[in-house]
Amino acid sequence: MPQIAGRTVISCAFARPDDPCLPRIQLAAQMIDKNSPMGGAANTGTAEPQLAAEAVRLGLESGVIAALYPAIDQARLVRYPPGSTLYNEGAGVEALYVIRRGMIKLLRYVGDGSARIVRLHNRASIIGLNGLLGETHDHTAIAVDEVQVYQLPIVLLMPLRDNDPAAYSCLIEQWGNYLNSADTWISEFSSGPIRSRVARLLRFVVDFDSDTGSEELTLLTGVEMAEVLGVTPESVSRVIADFKRSDILKPLEGAGQMERYRCNLEALEHESHN
Repeated sequence: MPQIAGRTVISCAFARPDDPCLPRIQLAAQMIDKNSPMGGAANTGTAEPQLAAEAVRLGLESGVIAALYPAIDQARLVRYPPGSTLYNEGAGVEALYVIRRGMIKLLRYVGDGSARIVRLHNRASIIGLNGLLGETHDHTAIAVDEVQVYQLPIVLLMPLRDNDPAAYSCLIEQWGNYLNSADTWISEFSSGPIRSRVARLLRFVVDFDSDTGSEELTLLTGVEMAEVLGVTPESVSRVIADFKRSDILKPLEGAGQMERYRCNLEALEHESHN
């Protein structure tokens, strides 16, 4: 990111001169100091001004960054250990969650009490935008691995609908994009042979964090993958075992409690189309 007079600034080169979000982009830029902690261990607490800077680093669109501006100074960086619940299905939406690190699974429970993973979210995803429409959470959110999220009080963004329709539209458009991608996501994993569906799922969960490299992933459990694909855990386990024997998945040493692997992306791509 460019720096001017000791500050890291949000580049407005990708924003039109007549973009109604441009003034808020410039205001958000003023909050970013190059000396702000960007990637270190941050305790739970106020997270500005680093959220504005990280929003750019995470690749959020300019309009979305600008629309979040009213809540940035009240954002909190919160850590969730693996397996912990961020919120439950049916609960009111109290905050937007901007994922800084880790993966979150969204569960929906069906009539027999079983759960189905309806979506996986990772770095740079925003969860809770439906709260702007007055809706409750329609799923339960659980941390797959160590998760860090920025929580932005949604009550600070609700007035945008009347006070700043352009900013409100930016966020609602983001919600619409999520719904479209969710439909694609469901169809991606609900058709084809199990082997190719597992391969597509593994490609999806590849960790693109620059700290770990683009060929590494944290392996979901057999039950979690089965909940995504709508198959039995046993059938998933057979495919994963074969991928390990074929060196499509190679375990990483010193990965800790989570199963981390280096994957052969070319082989996964081939398997996903078989």
